[in-house]
Amino acid sequence: MTGCLGNHPQFDAWISALITGHRRFRLFALLLAAGLHLSACTLPGSGVDVGGDLKLLYAPFSLSNPPKYWQYNHQTNASAPYSVALEWQDKDGKIALAARPAAGPFELGRRTNILVLASPYLSFDWQQNSTAQVGDVELVLGFRLQDQGDWRENDLGTGKPPTDHTVRIPVGNSQVTYGQWQREYFDLAGVYRRYWPDAPGDEVRLVWIGIASGKDKLAAVTSVTYLTQILLSR
Repeated sequence: MTGCLGNHPQFDAWISALITGHRRFRLFALLLAAGLHLSACTLPGSGVDVGGDLKLLYAPFSLSNPPKYWQYNHQTNASAPYSVALEWQDKDGKIALAARPAAGPFELGRRTNILVLASPYLSFDWQQNSTAQVGDVELVLGFRLQDQGDWRENDLGTGKPPTDHTVRIPVGNSQVTYGQWQREYFDLAGVYRRYWPDAPGDEVRLVWIGIASGKDKLAAVTSVTYLTQILLSR
C-alpha cells in the first residue's frame, strides 16, 4: 500500500497538512505550558529574571517607607556604635542588604501567597565579615494551610500574616571563608512535608519571607551579614 500512495498528490498534501497541524499543536502546547507556569508564579511587586525566577530582593527601596507588601520593624540599641541595623550597600558589585544585628533587633519581610508546589525552590546569596557568626541573621519563612478556592493572587493584604508554622533558618556557614559570596538553596516542598506529611500540596502556601536578627544569638558589635538575590524558582 505504501508503494501505491508514495507519489500520490493527495497523499502528499495530506501528509503536509498533518505535519503543519502537529507543529501548530506543539506550539500551542508550549505556549499553554508557559502561560500556566507564569500564572502559577506571578507575584505583585516582584521581578522576573531571564530564567523566569521570581526575584523578591533585587533592587534597593526605602526602608523607612517600604513598598507595598513589605514591612520593616526594628529597635535601636543606644549603646551600639552603629545606629542603622539594616541598610543597602554595594558589596563587590552586588546591591545587597547589610545587616548589623548589634545595632538592634529587626525584621524585614515581604507578604506573599505562593503555592509551594508552584515555586518549590528558594535561593539567596550571602556573605559575612570576619566577626559575623552563623545565626547572627536568620531567614524567616511563614507557611499556612489554605484552601485553593480561598486564595486570590492579587489580594495579599497588609502586614505580617498569621501563619501555621514559622521556620527560622540561620544564615552562615562556619566552614566557608569569610568575605566571599555564597549561595544557599532550599527545597520548600521538603520543608512543608516536614510539618504536613499528609497534606495535599495545593493546600500549603508560603505567605511570608523575611530577614531578621538572630532570635537567640548575641552578635558581635562589628558583625555584618550581607544578603541579596532572594529568588523563588521551579
